[in-house]
Amino acid sequence: MPTVIIAAVLALAACSRTPEEKPAEPKGEQKDGKITVSAEVQTRFGFATAKPQRIAPVRLIEATAAIAPDPARVAHIAPIAKGRIERVYVQVGDSVDQSAPLFEYDNIELGEAIGDYRSELAELRKDLALMEHHREMWERAQLLFEKEAIARKEVHVRETDYLVEKAAVENRYAKIARVKEKLFRFGMTEEQIDALATSPERSFRREASYTVVRAPISGVIIKRDGAPGEVVGPEKELLAIADLSSVWTLVDIYEKDLAHVRRGASVEISLEAYPGEAFRGTISYVSDLLDPDTRTAKARVVIPNPQRKLKLGMFATVRLRAQGTDKTAMVAAIPLSAIQQIDGEPSVFVKLDGVTFVRRQVKLGFTSGDLVEITEGLRGDEELVTTGSFSLKSEFLKEQISQGQGG
Repeated sequence: MPTVIIAAVLALAACSRTPEEKPAEPKGEQKDGKITVSAEVQTRFGFATAKPQRIAPVRLIEATAAIAPDPARVAHIAPIAKGRIERVYVQVGDSVDQSAPLFEYDNIELGEAIGDYRSELAELRKDLALMEHHREMWERAQLLFEKEAIARKEVHVRETDYLVEKAAVENRYAKIARVKEKLFRFGMTEEQIDALATSPERSFRREASYTVVRAPISGVIIKRDGAPGEVVGPEKELLAIADLSSVWTLVDIYEKDLAHVRRGASVEISLEAYPGEAFRGTISYVSDLLDPDTRTAKARVVIPNPQRKLKLGMFATVRLRAQGTDKTAMVAAIPLSAIQQIDGEPSVFVKLDGVTFVRRQVKLGFTSGDLVEITEGLRGDEELVTTGSFSLKSEFLKEQISQGQGG
């Protein structure tokens, strides 16, 4: 009898249910961090799964470094010839533009060259006068010979005298060209050199041999060695200008870390002057020579410095992540696409069976390319969602909200 009553009640309930009360097909059900997702929904979301990979661990290498100029961006300034410094226009730390005057000196060799040039011009005038005289004498001799007033031998003598003077003039022009080239090397222009001939009084002025040395590049004066009155020559560097729009960071890499440091590796640079600020660059060179005292090799990082925040001589700390080489200490790594942030914690979804997934909080290690190390939270053989994890996260959070409201 009780069985008949129960069956009747169930039949009545079924008949009384309206179409609106018919439950919708669930996308997912969640219980204890688990969520059920049908195969149809998985296909629609494009789910893909994979097991963690085993990779050599990423190492964090920390090294000391110092900011230095790029030698290719440093101009070393020395006088082109021996002379006495008259005036220096700049100090260490000054910013200068290209072609700005740096110093002025009495160029002794320039003074001598100016004297030689004027002397050669004077000799040229004499040679030209003599050549013209002998040309006239030769022409007169030819006329006298035609009138049979002199012998042919005399004509030949006059012709020879003319040709000798003509050769002397050509030789004088060659000497003048050599002296003129020297004046060009000392920085004189064509107009200034011509003025020595057209305005000879200028060459006798005291300042005629003064040379103004100008900046070959724009930059900052990082060295000054010389004072007015000092006699200097080409062997002495008086000034150095550095273009600091890009600088070098010279890193001391210990011998034990050299196997992990490669050209092209990305680095992060921090300085005490700018706490909390990181400068980034890549290693462009690793030296083949070790310092015998410190057992370190120099690595070079080129850093853009458009605002000139990085000062020469600053000490820095360089951090770089390097792939390990120890194959016996492999670690688990998963694609970055598998990681989702839930409640502020990195999480993944582990596949338990064909339709059931569970959220698992994990701890992350270093990133290597598109993989990230997992230090806690996974076993090595678990299958987890790599593609579609964001959609799964959305369903997971919806179910969380739904269950919270139902409670």
